[in-house]
Amino acid sequence: MPTPADVTVVVCSRNREDMLRAAISAIESATPPETDVLVVDSASDGDGTRRVAAEAGVACVRSGRGLSVARNVGITTASRSLVVFTDDDCRPKAGWIERLCDRFDDPAVLAVTGRMLDHTTGLDAPYSRPERYERPISGLDAGHGAVMAFRREVLLRLGGFDDVLGAGQRHAGAEDLDIFIRVLRAGGVVEHEGDAVVLHANTRVGDAYVELYRGYGRGLGALVGKWMRLDPWLGIRLGWILVGRTTRRILGSRRDSSHDRALLAGLAEGAWDTRRIPLFAERFVPPWEPTRMPVLLAEGAVA
Repeated sequence: MPTPADVTVVVCSRNREDMLRAAISAIESATPPETDVLVVDSASDGDGTRRVAAEAGVACVRSGRGLSVARNVGITTASRSLVVFTDDDCRPKAGWIERLCDRFDDPAVLAVTGRMLDHTTGLDAPYSRPERYERPISGLDAGHGAVMAFRREVLLRLGGFDDVLGAGQRHAGAEDLDIFIRVLRAGGVVEHEGDAVVLHANTRVGDAYVELYRGYGRGLGALVGKWMRLDPWLGIRLGWILVGRTTRRILGSRRDSSHDRALLAGLAEGAWDTRRIPLFAERFVPPWEPTRMPVLLAEGAVA
């Protein structure tokens, strides 16, 4: 059975030194000392991220901008067999690593997600959701990028996260759902562990919150657009579910639904503007890697 000594916790951060400092402190308080912690500096403007990591005595590597780009650097830098991702605006609760590790006792389980709670919500809030996901379509509901663990060799085999998706890019979301879908399509199982908990602090309000959701929507739209090309039936089902859920929330809301309307608009934008981005091995080929295009296309990229 995997143990905390088999884990690298990867925290990606950009220009948020105070938040990162609090995150590292919370991780160290809630995590067994034998667990490795790695900070990935996602193209911060100065050396603050590196200094915070050094002060805490944890390793730090630098990457290009974008959450998926940073996570992929974390995957290749990590040396342990399990990689756990959390965010710099999250605070894990004691026992999270142990609970995630327990799920990997089943060799069919390639990824495990945990429970993300708003920091103002009590741990005793009602909670119920499926624990096991086996079909690609269920990747939409398998969990959240704020607390997710993987067998590292599986991430390496799949080519890591899709660099075009995720925070820091125009299509600022769905990179977590995309990797769950890809793990499930590879024949693996994703399990959810409700006792592996992180508390999340939302820092966006007003127009910034609405724009955040528009970026999430673009990521979801790009996800749909990708799978429409790779597996049309899966792509249609993903789009149908996402549009249906968002529309029902808008129609059923008695409060301001501007963020959901922005999400719906972003879905359309993302599906449209990624339709011509080349694909290779279930990932978009990032436009900032044009020198790789001839090689990738020769090896079978989908134009």
